Amino acid sequence: MKKEIKVVILILFIAAVVYVLKFSPLSHYFFTEDGRQEFYTGLQAYLDGLGFWAPFMFVLIYALSLLFFVPASIFTSIGALLFGQWFGLALNLLGAYLGGAVSFYIARYLMRDMAAKMLQKGHFKALDEKAAEHGFSVIMYLRLMFVPFTYLNFAVGLSKIRFRDFFWGTVIGVIPGLVVITFLVSALKELAIKYAVHKDIIKSLSADIWRADVVLPVLLFIFSFFIPTIIKHFKNKFNVTPEIEKEAGEGVK
Repeated sequence: MKKEIKVVILILFIAAVVYVLKFSPLSHYFFTEDGRQEFYTGLQAYLDGLGFWAPFMFVLIYALSLLFFVPASIFTSIGALLFGQWFGLALNLLGAYLGGAVSFYIARYLMRDMAAKMLQKGHFKALDEKAAEHGFSVIMYLRLMFVPFTYLNFAVGLSKIRFRDFFWGTVIGVIPGLVVITFLVSALKELAIKYAVHKDIIKSLSADIWRADVVLPVLLFIFSFFIPTIIKHFKNKFNVTPEIEKEAGEGVK
């Protein structure tokens, strides 16, 4: 692709992201509490009308949202609310994988050449080479450390890390986080439904509190707070240097 065409496409892409995040109605839907509720209600009605095709459309919308830096947790929660624990988890994983892959390629083909010139300095070049050498383990580490999903997709696209390493590191690395969010949100929805029936929070909890699909998400949620600490102890196993950790901007020190 010619450099001039890449620049034009990149400018259009950045303009589209800024418009969606700052000026379009979607900024209200994604980044305000009332807006998210409106969006959820509207999306639910829209998907209900699609019937068989609803799961496919949800995966597509999930993936597209990641291109515009919408936090992955928003659509992960929506997936749990609309499709339940296991089916919702499957769709959330597919949406995350697809969106991550497309984001990676956008960054790789539109911005890698410019990034490569910036990374020619000794420190950054060595850092880029080190990350590429151990791409899979580095991506696994950063995913398990809960580095913001959307930003990492684009950041890795700017590096020399191969798509294969990025993809499989993502496939495995995002599972714990998506399981926690999907299962917890689904369990909270079930408790809310019970509360609507009983109109008594004590009865609602006593009816379901010891069910495995309620207890497991709560335990996973609690455990998720310890995952970064546990993973950090095995940093060397992932071939992650302090420099890579610092440049990731993850704030895990």
